[in-house]
Amino acid sequence: MAEDVDPAVPAAASAANQVRYVAMDTAGLAPRSAMTVWQESIGVFYDARPHGEAESRFHFFADASHLGEAILTRYSCKVHNHYDRSPARIGRDGLDHVTLQVILGGRHGRRDAASNEYAEAGDVIIADLAQSQATAAFDLDTFNLTFPRRMLAPLLKAPDEHNLRVVPGKAPLTALLRGHLASLHREAPRMSHDEVEAVIQPTLELAAAALNMSVTEENAASIRLALTGQIRRHIDEHVADPALSAETVAAAFGISLRKLYYLFEPHGGVSSYVTGGRLRRARAMLVDPDCATMSIADISESCGFAYRTNFVRAFRKLFGVTPREARAHAAEGRRSAGRYADERNMWHWIRQLR
Repeated sequence: MAEDVDPAVPAAASAANQVRYVAMDTAGLAPRSAMTVWQESIGVFYDARPHGEAESRFHFFADASHLGEAILTRYSCKVHNHYDRSPARIGRDGLDHVTLQVILGGRHGRRDAASNEYAEAGDVIIADLAQSQATAAFDLDTFNLTFPRRMLAPLLKAPDEHNLRVVPGKAPLTALLRGHLASLHREAPRMSHDEVEAVIQPTLELAAAALNMSVTEENAASIRLALTGQIRRHIDEHVADPALSAETVAAAFGISLRKLYYLFEPHGGVSSYVTGGRLRRARAMLVDPDCATMSIADISESCGFAYRTNFVRAFRKLFGVTPREARAHAAEGRRSAGRYADERNMWHWIRQLR
């Protein structure tokens, strides 16, 4: 197995101001050994296992370019595999990232989906790493762009509703995104950090347009987008205040409740946005070792929840585990994190994104 800098990349690409690149290839390994390497590597994020008669022909390849606040990978595993992210695993790794997966070959989708609901060549499938997943992949070959949710969510309609959604490859914006990621993957190992910084935001904007299926009013109307962004920042900054409400937000910005509700329709409504923000803040505190001495009741109160039972019920509904379980899973994850703390490991790069 090889896991190293691609020899085809110029020597300059290893300079301090250049993008880091690494590749992993199980060529030369016996199929059983290749499968073990694959499970140990992808196992940072997924419970992964081959399905059917895969062992005799198992081969896995992946490479990655570290783009600062995003990781771009090429991933190829030409057998039938199952991938799972359970609430327990999500609690252990604490990832709040999104992966946009462009299918180059094979197909990938929910295991309970009909055959025509899988993402196939040309399509894009979205993986929200903060939500549970149970998928099947067949002879998969993909480009994958992974980044923290905070970078994409402000650009999306209903940002929490995209997990395992398939965006058809025939859509013009999907085709543009596919071509852009192919070019970026090809050029990234030769790019400087300044060049990467210049291209990341346009890449996210193109991705958001493709996921929204068109250049929506929110993308095109800069005034409305700016106002919505200001209100969301205001809510995020005051989310722990128990007095925060649609009425206080509308008053702070001098707009009517009707207009506020209209602006937040793409985000599931004002109340849903506030509650989600409080729950995510609580989860961040529960998994933070610096907050280990705080009780769950104190955390819920500090995040704006007046009643602990309501907090526990809402937390479990959103994350699939109780606050106590989330804290225990995070502690378990910290104990095992050192196993992957290798700066040359592409999966460690993704773990480090914040």
